[in-house]
Amino acid sequence: MRTEDMASDERKKEIEEIRMRALLKCKDGQELKGTTDQFVCGKCRKRECTYYQMQTRSADEPMTTYVTCVSCNHHWMFC
Repeated sequence: MRTEDMASDERKKEIEEIRMRALLKCKDGQELKGTTDQFVCGKCRKRECTYYQMQTRSADEPMTTYVTCVSCNHHWMFC
């Protein structure tokens, strides 16, 4: 038997609440980024997107741009 199985009903409720708060914190814990209308989402066709750039290849190649749609959470990348 696990220690969680031996806990009282009150403690089980507390544990479940802690898990739910942690789950929401992980899901919503991402920093709020500014949006741009520079990109059009290929899925919902809206212009509310966030993006960041990262150097993924050699220095003489362009940076890779990662874009995420704020409305439908569709994400894509391009160079």
